[in-house]
Amino acid sequence: MKKLIALALFAIPLFAQDAPPPKPWTSSAGAGIALTSGNTDTQNINLSFNTLWDPKTSRTFKADAVYLLGRNNGEKQLDKASANARYERLFDQRAFWFGELAYLRDPLKEISYLVSPLAGAGIHVINTDARKLTFDAAVGAVVESNASFGSETSGALKAGQSFDWTISPVSKFTQRLNGLFKADDFGDALYHFDAGLATTVASRLELKVSYIYDYKNQPPSPGIEKGDSALFAALLVKF
Repeated sequence: MKKLIALALFAIPLFAQDAPPPKPWTSSAGAGIALTSGNTDTQNINLSFNTLWDPKTSRTFKADAVYLLGRNNGEKQLDKASANARYERLFDQRAFWFGELAYLRDPLKEISYLVSPLAGAGIHVINTDARKLTFDAAVGAVVESNASFGSETSGALKAGQSFDWTISPVSKFTQRLNGLFKADDFGDALYHFDAGLATTVASRLELKVSYIYDYKNQPPSPGIEKGDSALFAALLVKF
């Protein structure tokens, strides 16, 4: 019996060494399409992509992109593309600095493009395997082009909050809220909120339901709505 126990204790670390390390890169891409007919003909299309590099050290990189298109009786009601890329590095157990580049295109708000390179710092108020609550702030610039005023560049300030909750091994809730303010006119601000619930339906397949709301305090033209929202679902392939 003693020999068997000794052999087992010797074998455990050998098997542990053979276990493959976790992949530093995880990505997913997906799409959702909704078509209805009857009193109203509606078409909604969404495309999304996200990637995360997390080698379980003090550094992470993440990026995502979303495209939304919606038509009602042939009239375009939603046409928006956004993308974000962000590099973070911890300098304390909970505190980090980051560099970020964000892009937005929204022709219905007369935004031909809006690009904002930023750098800042933040803190993970809650940082567990199941929950992560983060606050951050950044400074940088914003370059915006629209049909009414052309292109303009300004300094920018950004404040943000995010919350990730791993509800179970197959379900996760995410939420983001941030505001981007032009340094020469704090009243000219762009606010963004999104929330999503994802659940695994197969080994590499995920169903995600998301809600996005964007609010621009000073649209280029008086007739443009300041806020717009979208609720959509997509099937994501993980790789």
